[in-house]
Parts: sequence; C-alpha cells; structure tokens
Amino acid sequence: MSDEALRRIDALIQVSMRLAATAPSGRVALAKVASALKPEWLPRPWRESIWPELEAARTAASEPVPFRDIERVLRGAWGAAPTDELDELDAEPVAVTATSQVHRGTLDGDPVAVKVLRPGLRGLMRQDLTLLEGLLGPLKAAFPGVDPQAIMAEVRERMLDELDLEHESGMQRRFQRALRGHPFLVIPAPVTRLAHEDVLVSEWIDGTPISGAGDADDTTARLIAFVVGGLRAGLVHADPDPADILITADGRLAILDFGATRTVDPGRADLGLSLVEAFAAQDAAGFGAALEQLGTLDAQHGEAALSLARHSLGELGEPGPSRLDSAEVVALGKRLAQRPQDALELLLAGGLPPEDLWPLRGIGQAFGTVAQVGGTGDWLELVRAALRDGWDPSV
Repeated sequence: MSDEALRRIDALIQVSMRLAATAPSGRVALAKVASALKPEWLPRPWRESIWPELEAARTAASEPVPFRDIERVLRGAWGAAPTDELDELDAEPVAVTATSQVHRGTLDGDPVAVKVLRPGLRGLMRQDLTLLEGLLGPLKAAFPGVDPQAIMAEVRERMLDELDLEHESGMQRRFQRALRGHPFLVIPAPVTRLAHEDVLVSEWIDGTPISGAGDADDTTARLIAFVVGGLRAGLVHADPDPADILITADGRLAILDFGATRTVDPGRADLGLSLVEAFAAQDAAGFGAALEQLGTLDAQHGEAALSLARHSLGELGEPGPSRLDSAEVVALGKRLAQRPQDALELLLAGGLPPEDLWPLRGIGQAFGTVAQVGGTGDWLELVRAALRDGWDPSV
C-alpha cells in the first residue's frame, strides 16, 4: 500500500507541476512557493525535479513592469493622470512580486505605497483556473478522504480574491481597525478612496526586514501571535512572506501585504485550542475527538495521529524553548520519514475542510518564515496562547 500511495502522490505532484509550468497563473503559484521554501526542505526525489522549476518561476517573477505600463494602469483605474491624485510617484519600484509591483508615492504631503496589479494577469488567471479541473482526478486518487471539487472551488475563489486589490484594501482595513493601537502589531491604513481592483494605496511604513531583526526570538513570537491569533478574530492571513514583514523603529511588527486573506468562523479557534490542549496533555482520546470535530480525521485515528505528531515534532512540540531554523526543518522531515507507513495511512484516511485550507497555509508559512529567520521559543505555549487570547494586547 505504501508504494501505491506514494505513486499516487507523485502523480499528483507531477500533474501539478506540468500544469503550473504551462500556465502564467501556475508560474505565479510556483514563484510564491519558492519564496516560502528553502531547497533543502524538499525531500528527495522531488527536490531535484521541483526546485529548478520553483527557482525559474521566482526569477521570472522578479522582472519589473515598465513604468509606462504602471502609469497606464493608474490612469485607467482613476480616470486621470496619476499626478492628478498623487503629489509624486517614483518611477523605480520598491518591490516586485509575481502578481504586483509597488512604488513609493506622496499623497497630501505624506508618503504612501502604491501597489499595482501586473497588467493582464487577472484575465490570464481566469482562463487558467479551468486547468484546475485537471487536478481533480489525481487529487482524489492521492487523497481519497478529500472532496476535490470543494477544495478546487476554495482555491479558485481565494486566488481571484488575491487578484482584486479593492478586495485586498477592504481586508487590510479590517485588519488595521482590529489592531489599531496594538502595542506590538501595526498595519498600514489603506486609502480606500483610491482603491480599485488593479490598484491599492496605503500609508507608507519604514522598517527593517524581519530577516535583519536584532531580536529574532521576540520577533518570531510576535509573528506567531499575529497569524494564529487572527483565528480568534475571524481573520486569516495566509501569506506571511518575510519580504512583507518589517520591524519599525519603535519595535513593532508591521505586516504590509494582505492579498492572501480570508474570514473564518472564530469557533474554529476553539476547536484548534482543544486540539493543542489534547496534544500538550498527551490525551489521545481528546486529540482524536478534536480532529473529528475539525473534520480532519475520525476519532479512532487519534492515538496514531498524536504519536506521529509528537515523534515528528520532537522538541518543537515539548514545553519550554526550542530552536526552529532551517536545520530543524530538515531534521523534522527526517523524523517523519522514519514512520512513512503511519504517515501514509493517516493521509489516506484524512480529509481537509475547504475553509481550513487558507488557515493551514498561513500557519504553515508563519512557521516557515520563523525557520528562515531562525528563532527560539516555546512554540506550544505560543500557539496555545494565540488561539486562546487572539490579539488581546494585555497578553
């Protein structure tokens, strides 16, 4: 069964890579994945075939859009020359991503960030989304417990949201209002009157990239509090990219990009907290019950899932501080590979509620960012506190 399961998973990966390599939207996805990973984190044999594709996509995504095209998009969005709305707009971009480009400008005497969607990308994405249907068969074959139609519908909706900068402006406003006055988290306020599906303008925030943080332990703890704590507020940030996280002069954590977001039922935080509490107490029955309530696994698999999780996480899942860095991610993968049969059986038996796809993406990428930066913390307690208290500034 192990060989057959691996064959189906490998087939899913190969089909996904072929679709991604032939479609503009797929290359966007590959570029995003490349920014969230390090090559040594990918297990063999997939590392040799997948990483070159990811790196090529990231390189292609770093090509800037000519400034004349940026001006054309702004004119189309605002119905006027960019300088009719802005005091100034720098021609050189300050950030270039697979989906957008950011320029520094001035509005009413204050600096602003002007984010512009890559011209034509939304139309290409809408065409390419039909290619997702090619993944339905391999996805169902690889993971029988998953509803591929529901998963693909969720991916489609979230991807289109990410390419609507007016939607992003609204979500950024929700985060900004929820965190206004927070002692260690800050969100730039969007200029909603200039919001358009192709343009987002927000207040400019200066800071040091998280990769250059002086106190990485404190900074990474705050990142976990932001991402996991958002579940309690019903707000999910699914793409905490290191390039979009700054440390301000007064020591706060600034998050700049809100394209990959989602609203969720805050009750999912209660279920997640039950899962973490059962994990900490080594309560297999409680762990299984929480997994079943989440819709991930039947309760009967609780003991096996708890055992595999504790074995794979090692010190990361124990009380007290432990180091999470690139070397530890590799070590975690090796520990997981020591029990391939257990992992495969749980994968085949499990499901994934579509509403949890973006929250899991966000939590996974948050810890991936921590590993890229390198931080030491009591990760179990940090997650538990974030699920319990959310963004409570008194905690």
